[in-house]
Amino acid sequence: MHRSIAAAAAVVALTATLTACNGSDGDGDKAGTTKGTHSSGATEPGGEKSPEAAPSQASSTTGKLGDTLSLVGIVGLGETTAPTAEVTLNKFVDNAKAQGPYFDPADGNRLVAAEFTIVNTGTVTYSDAPYTPPTVVDTAGTAHNGKPGDPTVGESLSITMTLSPGERATGWVIFDVPKSAKIASVTWQMDRTGLDTERIGTWTL
Repeated sequence: MHRSIAAAAAVVALTATLTACNGSDGDGDKAGTTKGTHSSGATEPGGEKSPEAAPSQASSTTGKLGDTLSLVGIVGLGETTAPTAEVTLNKFVDNAKAQGPYFDPADGNRLVAAEFTIVNTGTVTYSDAPYTPPTVVDTAGTAHNGKPGDPTVGESLSITMTLSPGERATGWVIFDVPKSAKIASVTWQMDRTGLDTERIGTWTL
């Protein structure tokens, strides 16, 4: 009788010990897992990539389609620091179509379009005319400037862009290029003047 009681007590004690150990391991797994920080595949409404979701090359000024490049502007009047931004080339469309004949290409040319996301990562406002910073460069080395206008694939960036720290903008820019030109790369230069390489991001297509 005493042996049965002792055996039962031992089983209860062992079960309690195992339960405590399993509970401790379970809590440890929960504490060591951080949800919602994985960057791949995360998108915002409308299919726009968030800065976390975009494939990031933010320490570089060169990349490929889909990469995010970190760029620096020029110190403005009355400012002590330059604006900084992370710019992503989301998409590129060759032989794009314009929303309306007013934005059609000149004779002998065709339209191409690039979609960008710009995020102000600095502490001062970043202001620009969005069709001015970017160019498309053909295989002959000729750069073709952007122009105002909406492509049929989506809405363009606004004519004027003013981003406070932390703000972002996503939209398209269209370009007139010769029909025979093969586009090799896309660039974005903050505060476009001169050839400061820190301010020029280049995406190879």
